[in-house]
Amino acid sequence: MLLKNRVKMQWVVAPEPDFRLVDDIAQKVNLPPLVVKILVSRNMTDPVVIDKFINPNMSDLVDPFLIPGMEAGVERTIQALQENETIMIYGDYDVDGITAASLMFLVLNKLGANVHYYLPNRLVEGYGLSEEGIIEAERKGASLIISVDTGITAGKEVEYAKEKFIDCVITDHHEPGETLPNAAAVVNPKLGPSIGRELAGVGVAFKFAQGLYSRLGQDQTELYEHLDLVALGTSADVVPLVNENRILTSFGIGQIMRSSKPGLKSLVFECDLMGKEITTSQIVFIIAPRINAVGRLGGAEKAIKLLTTKDTQTASSIAKFLEIENRRRKSIDENTLEEALGQIEKSVDLENDKAIVLHSEGWHQGVIGIVASRLVEKYYLPTVLIAVDNNEGKGSGRSIPGFHLHDALKSCEDLLLRYGGHKYAAGMSIAPERIKEFQQRFKRVAASQLNPEDLIRKLHIDAELDLDDIDFDLVDMLERFAPFGPENMKTVFITRNLEIVGSPQIVGRNHLRMRVRSGRKVFDVIGFGFGDYAEQLSMHGVDFAMAYVIEKNIHNGVTKIQLRVKDIRWS
Repeated sequence: MLLKNRVKMQWVVAPEPDFRLVDDIAQKVNLPPLVVKILVSRNMTDPVVIDKFINPNMSDLVDPFLIPGMEAGVERTIQALQENETIMIYGDYDVDGITAASLMFLVLNKLGANVHYYLPNRLVEGYGLSEEGIIEAERKGASLIISVDTGITAGKEVEYAKEKFIDCVITDHHEPGETLPNAAAVVNPKLGPSIGRELAGVGVAFKFAQGLYSRLGQDQTELYEHLDLVALGTSADVVPLVNENRILTSFGIGQIMRSSKPGLKSLVFECDLMGKEITTSQIVFIIAPRINAVGRLGGAEKAIKLLTTKDTQTASSIAKFLEIENRRRKSIDENTLEEALGQIEKSVDLENDKAIVLHSEGWHQGVIGIVASRLVEKYYLPTVLIAVDNNEGKGSGRSIPGFHLHDALKSCEDLLLRYGGHKYAAGMSIAPERIKEFQQRFKRVAASQLNPEDLIRKLHIDAELDLDDIDFDLVDMLERFAPFGPENMKTVFITRNLEIVGSPQIVGRNHLRMRVRSGRKVFDVIGFGFGDYAEQLSMHGVDFAMAYVIEKNIHNGVTKIQLRVKDIRWS
């Protein structure tokens, strides 16, 4: 039986570490050898590093002034505060940009600033600083614009602001170009060594707030109430959850559950998460899409109003509006995905092409990034989707580990009007008549850089495990690895020689539910999207191997251990 829509997956099992090293570390850090074995396989062998990983602490955050540009940015902002200048916060329309703008607005407002915020309209202005936004700053009487999560490539726009006698402080985390904007300050961890390079835009904004509070002699612990915003933006932007990001997100998730912000409380209520434990997965798949929805479909200012309002009635009303917009966004997503799949079937050579580039005049530019992500998940190829409107194509791309998307766009920059982003996600604008040439060039770049090995999805497995070794003590210990995300994913185990207990079932939308046995123990198993395996497991439900993560499942008040499938193989 051919399993449908499955990209070939290679199991990469971590090598067994030296047992003497594991035992030595286990004694020093007072952790079970199995847990230490996993940490060692993730290149953690220093007991001090392990202790900081297991027990994150806000005191371990580094000095914000180690970030390039921080000193000049803080100095110019303090000058604006002292001289009562009007300040405009210029954000972005995704969750990272919205939370960063909200945080900066709340901090400056608390410090007594005359402060406004501005988020560009995705459909009218596109990404980044715009002339429209600068004109709005002028209209508000602003003499200082502070950008968050954007601006690193806005050289022309910064010059335009100068013509209006407006200074700019750029705070950003995106890849810098060859020349930096001639701003009053450019604050970006990617301009220096390793300190903070993995920070999201909201993380840079938080560090900037730390810098302000430090220079003004304020109690920096007051900023901790905004860690809820940092956790939202950091998780949603899918940046590595290591080092500072891990600390900020760990404490920020706790702050979400006890947030005093009426808007965030209303949003959590609308998501049916009130009183429940919140994880990065729930942020990424439940909370963030609702914040993102308004920015994807038009103006994002309602989202920032939600996160900054002190009025409970306003908060409840906006949270309900976000819920409605998210449903509308889902409908557009599905239609766009269906059209994209139709294009792939007609025009993409999946046997030979190393990348997918699609375009259409009917697509909504606010959802093409989501659809590109789904296509990468399905086909495991770098993917760019371009929505054409008003004689301009606006594209959004997603990539795979072996292909640096931002660098690939740089190889095509002579064909583009503008571009920016990261290794895994980027945006671009292009004249419609250049799309075909871009499509050919981009595919050539992918073909030259990707080898067959790069196009095999890798499943990194931490250790082999006997089901008899699984208990609540192990699950509780593994949960201390949270928050989970890039470069700190949930622990994946494999168990071989499994057998089915009873009959596998297909539940929901092609999900697999079954029970497995090895040794003395039997566990419930759920496999999201693995319904195609049910028939084969029914016929050959003995002596197979399964890769999985271990989770708790709470049903009717009863907590059980559940295994969630990552992949299945027959011996």
